[in-house]
Amino acid sequence: MAIFRLGTSFDPFVGLRSLQRELERLSWPWSGEARRVGGGTYPPVNVYESPGEIVVQCEAAGVSAADFDISITGETLTIKGVKRPPDEQDVRYVRRERGSGEFTRTIVLPDEVEADKIQAKLADGIMTIHLPKAATAKPRKIDVKTS
Repeated sequence: MAIFRLGTSFDPFVGLRSLQRELERLSWPWSGEARRVGGGTYPPVNVYESPGEIVVQCEAAGVSAADFDISITGETLTIKGVKRPPDEQDVRYVRRERGSGEFTRTIVLPDEVEADKIQAKLADGIMTIHLPKAATAKPRKIDVKTS
């Protein structure tokens, strides 16, 4: 079964958006898409979709819900936050691998979403963001008639 998308407007930047998605998928360290906390891309994210929604999950152990700032502009989701250092005084680290500081991840979404219905939940150190797809982004079956 072939699915055709019938757009209502011409988008001259569709090729650039596709390239940007591929760069985000590859998560190149020099892409500038993520702030480094603790020596790696932080927070690590998974993005998956179903016919009705896109889900973004990111590991954020030690980050409180109040320290997140999540926004969406068009098809671009931005996750900002602060991973605060522990309140430790008069200590000398023998080994320190857990980083702290500000972070930003920008994710180009594969489809349009309904921004007013987005839900975010932080549980067990995982931020899960549910982004319902817009009606125009959902697949539709088109019946073929014979003449």
